[in-house]
Amino acid sequence: MAKLFEPDEDWATRKDRIIGLGERSFHKSYYPQLRQNLDRLERFRTLIDRTSDFVLLIALPQGVVVDANATLGHLLGESVEKLIGQPLASLGLVDVTSLLVELRRDMHELDASMETPPHSLVTEYRRGETSIWLELSYRVAMVEHVCYGVLVGRDITERKAAQDRIKFLVHHDVLTGLPNILLVQDRLQQAISQADRNHEKLALMVVDLDRFKTVNDTLGHRVGDQILIAVAKRLGECLQETDTLCRQGGDEFLILLPNLTDSDVSVLFLNKLMLGFLAPFGVTDKELAMTISVGVSIYPEDGSDFDTLLKKADMAMHRAKNDGGNAYRFFNQEMNEEAQERLAMHFGLRQALEKGEFVLHYQPQIELVGGNLVGVEALIRWNHPELGLVPPGRFIPAAEENGLIVPMGEWVLLEACRQAVRFQKAGLSRLVVAVNLSALQFKRGDIEQSVRLALDESGLAPELLELELTESILIGDTERVLSTVMRLKKKGVKLSIDDFGTGYSSLSYLKRFKVDKLKIDQSFVRNLAHDVEDDAIVRAIIQMGHSLGLRTIAEGVEDQPVMDRLRLYHCDELQGYFISRPIPAAAFIAAYAPSQQAQTS
Repeated sequence: MAKLFEPDEDWATRKDRIIGLGERSFHKSYYPQLRQNLDRLERFRTLIDRTSDFVLLIALPQGVVVDANATLGHLLGESVEKLIGQPLASLGLVDVTSLLVELRRDMHELDASMETPPHSLVTEYRRGETSIWLELSYRVAMVEHVCYGVLVGRDITERKAAQDRIKFLVHHDVLTGLPNILLVQDRLQQAISQADRNHEKLALMVVDLDRFKTVNDTLGHRVGDQILIAVAKRLGECLQETDTLCRQGGDEFLILLPNLTDSDVSVLFLNKLMLGFLAPFGVTDKELAMTISVGVSIYPEDGSDFDTLLKKADMAMHRAKNDGGNAYRFFNQEMNEEAQERLAMHFGLRQALEKGEFVLHYQPQIELVGGNLVGVEALIRWNHPELGLVPPGRFIPAAEENGLIVPMGEWVLLEACRQAVRFQKAGLSRLVVAVNLSALQFKRGDIEQSVRLALDESGLAPELLELELTESILIGDTERVLSTVMRLKKKGVKLSIDDFGTGYSSLSYLKRFKVDKLKIDQSFVRNLAHDVEDDAIVRAIIQMGHSLGLRTIAEGVEDQPVMDRLRLYHCDELQGYFISRPIPAAAFIAAYAPSQQAQTS
């Protein structure tokens, strides 16, 4: 009997031969059915050849290729006819040894349906320089007492690349390609286990760019992104293979240094890090100098888990920033106590505002010529139920952090105006009350409306209210601030520059904003009689103010020699402990109101 299967013949030849065989060997009644079945088989074969999945049939247990579709031929770069009869191992698709072991085991577990449940695997197939990822499904089937291995697979290279990308993004920063905080958490836990075994330490560092927001706002986010990429590269150049660098977000980075025999070893790294930022960054047509502030926590001294170490390193970083930046600081217990106090301040401030725990004290401002009382500065105090009278230096920073400085500032403005009217009724007429304004009040609040409401509700004449502005207010969003200041000036309100000489002093700002008075900062005034440089600065400020038609007032005057020197330089006004400390309104009236002084005499 002629063979139904010849390994080297194609399907068309095979079909013709089978049909010819049927014409000679089968009864005429069966011949049409045979031809119809072969036509169906041809259509099925065409469908299989055109599917995107490849199909492979191997004889078991030998593992020889019996049949395959055209998709597999295209994948391997061979015709189907050349694949038939070859051992599976020669195709290079999969680890044949383990696959055949599994298929042969399944041969002995065939159920009544004559096929086993499918298995699957993902494998990499390399063809020259090309790497292709394949997903295979395979099972054992028995046909006419012959066992076959049936393999169906597809090219999943694009899907695998997408999955790998997603997996990468879960643990890495998109902009810099650095690990993100999730990956650092995992590595830190591994480093802790290793440190415990080897009796070592590790350091976690928070690195923050100094004044990055100013650069980002000025030059734009595109340049800001370029700087972050360049910073990431420069930080990475300082690391060893076992260290980990990540971008936590914004302009903050984390560095993990494992395997430290002693915490002092991290100092050598930190010095190297700081030196690495001496060179400017060439990310635009101009070179930009960037500095960093670094906070460091050490395991196990500062904590035994990631969250604790991160919190303490972050606290140390903020200490470095508060100390002027371009520095590193290690965490210590003092910072923890300060943080706890700051947290208590944050919680207490809101209640203090609601419960009316804030009070104003008033410090007199005296004319140097004649010694007349011409003004008073309103200074806020917190009458804390447990801590007593809290000075502003302890709670103002917290109020600025949480935004409460805006409603606090509105309350100060209104209360100071009301009290100024009470001073007038007590006989202190034409007394100007000075109120400090925060930069945040200009950014978040409606300062014009606050001033108008305070004047309208209190009935105080606008020319008896003086607003003290810091230079930082004037240089931020200059045009908007200028228009606001000019509208306040039109109302008749006086304006002075507080802490003059400590910021970005500029004759152009003084000219444009048309201020009335310069307030010389106490840091220059206190040592005026003993420090040559302070003496020169104060004298220059007074001369400059007079040349621009501005009055000058010195704050922080604490002794007679300083007052004598100010009089010599023709300073207009002064305030300070030598005259009076800030005192409650009732005490101020008792000390300075004419009616009270007459009763005393």
